[in-house]
Amino acid sequence: MALAFVALMVAAMAWGSTVVVAKSAFESISPIDLLIIRLILTGVVLVAVFSTRLRMSGGTALRGTILGALFTTGIASQIIGLQYTPPSLSGFVTASYVVFTAIISAVLLKQRQPATTWAAVGLTITGIVVLAGGAATGEAGFGFGAALTLFGALMFALHIVLLGRWVRPDNVQQLTVMQALVGTIASIVAIPFTSFELPHDPLLWGQLLYLGIFCGAVTLFLQSWAQSHVAATPSAVIMCTEPVWSVVLAIGFGLENLTPQIVIGGTLVVLALLLTVWPRKRARVIDTLVDELRRRRGRA
Repeated sequence: MALAFVALMVAAMAWGSTVVVAKSAFESISPIDLLIIRLILTGVVLVAVFSTRLRMSGGTALRGTILGALFTTGIASQIIGLQYTPPSLSGFVTASYVVFTAIISAVLLKQRQPATTWAAVGLTITGIVVLAGGAATGEAGFGFGAALTLFGALMFALHIVLLGRWVRPDNVQQLTVMQALVGTIASIVAIPFTSFELPHDPLLWGQLLYLGIFCGAVTLFLQSWAQSHVAATPSAVIMCTEPVWSVVLAIGFGLENLTPQIVIGGTLVVLALLLTVWPRKRARVIDTLVDELRRRRGRA
């Protein structure tokens, strides 16, 4: 379905822009306050839109809660980690969820992965090391922020694997609402334990509305809906463009300069993402070559 492919591309562009918009908003708001407002906005909008779909089975509610907990943890890790990392590094580290998805499928779902998957793991690690080494002064290296972002990528990967197993065209709305409600409830519960303050800057509110409504409510529904219509491989290929949008927007808005490290490290990560979603029939060719090399090495 062409519309589902378009929906995934819009979602990839929106998520790619998230790190850029959030990073610029940090000049006027703390990451915790931004996260709270974003999650509440997402929940309020989705509940209002799908108010007639709030009734659901206990099983659907439980699955939506699990998905919501994973998604909220991933978003929180990404936003808080972004405070300590440049947008380009955050975008590429976050995108490693594609590789994590393949690893999780191999370990938890007992799905045999081709040699390309493990080559992708090596490329991802190498690319992130190059990106971290070329990060801006004061944010350089694979420190706390990058580690937290990597943990968020793991949460996103678990979210994608379980969403792919549980979502169907007839329950996509209920699952979407439950995921958003988990984030909203968690944010409301957290407010008394933070120094939360509502911002007064109209420009900042524009950024928050964009993050909460478009990057939150709209893209969460688009992803859930599209994954119920698009096969896993083409879906993952489209989502591989997310970090590219992060870099393009970060450089375009003057938050970063285009450096050799961004080009080299980013290229390695994108190659890893594409290898991860390499079609199985083509992957067998590489597997055959790897097996042949092992046999030759054994004879030597």
